[in-house]
Amino acid sequence: MSDVNNITKSTGNDGAATVVNTSFNRFNILNLLFYIINSIATYSVQFGWVDLPSNGDLSDKYQTIVTPLGTSFLIWSVIFMWQLFWVIWQLLPSQRNSEGVLKAWYFYPIFTVCQAGWTFSFAFEIMWLSLLFMYGILFTLISASMSLQTYKKTWKGYLIWQGPFSIQTGWIMAASVLNTNVLPVFYEATATTRMVVASLSLAVLIITAFTWLSSYPVDFAIPCVILWALGGIYAELNAPLPAIPETFSERQINGVQNAVLAGMVLIGSGIISKALYVLFMQRPAALKAQEASAEDKEEPASASESEEAADSAEESV
Repeated sequence: MSDVNNITKSTGNDGAATVVNTSFNRFNILNLLFYIINSIATYSVQFGWVDLPSNGDLSDKYQTIVTPLGTSFLIWSVIFMWQLFWVIWQLLPSQRNSEGVLKAWYFYPIFTVCQAGWTFSFAFEIMWLSLLFMYGILFTLISASMSLQTYKKTWKGYLIWQGPFSIQTGWIMAASVLNTNVLPVFYEATATTRMVVASLSLAVLIITAFTWLSSYPVDFAIPCVILWALGGIYAELNAPLPAIPETFSERQINGVQNAVLAGMVLIGSGIISKALYVLFMQRPAALKAQEASAEDKEEPASASESEEAADSAEESV
């Protein structure tokens, strides 16, 4: 049986038996098809199947002051493997019409189209177009994460359904910051312009993490991934590529690094504080509200039963 709510049909008034809709739907097929398309598009560039520079080569070529350490991008292996599991899981008979699939809607196919568009526009160094595709990925993933946040699920259900989207949403938020900063580098903007763009985009990224932490139920994956990305930026600035000290002064580099560190401390503290607040305040209050709601629903029935009993007593007299 599914960890999340399935589309079911009752076979009787006693509720003892239900039938799960196990037929394939358009989402199942599209999710599988577009995962394959997205994987081929990505690997064809990264593994050199086509004669185009890899993302790593272009990242070094257009190095920004907010480019994370190379090892930070290993998160892509987690994203692709997790999504592969998700794509296979949603094909299981008990999961095909689950609410997790329906809440994911067309978001996965839409975002993979944008990601494939980004892969090739970035590889061909059409940076303004790659930025548009990146924002398209970001908007679609945020929409998917918010949609998947609107139904109740167990921890297992979260890891299966929402986790793959949340991890990539957090990373694409950081990648959007990086892609935004690549644009002034590509067009050879002044160091001052690059510094302003970097400062504003870092501020937006930190604010975004706190915006996500302010929700309930809260999705900790996104701010945690943003924290991971900031850690990569901080580590890279310890020994940046030559293009960075050639463009910025040591004071500017240290200033950005300290700002990133401050952002990491703030977000880390926010994650811990929010976890404690949820554990000791929001979660107990939510459970109490559910219990009160359940009692309210039972009271009218009890009152009705009492009235019926009184009517019966009157009739017997």
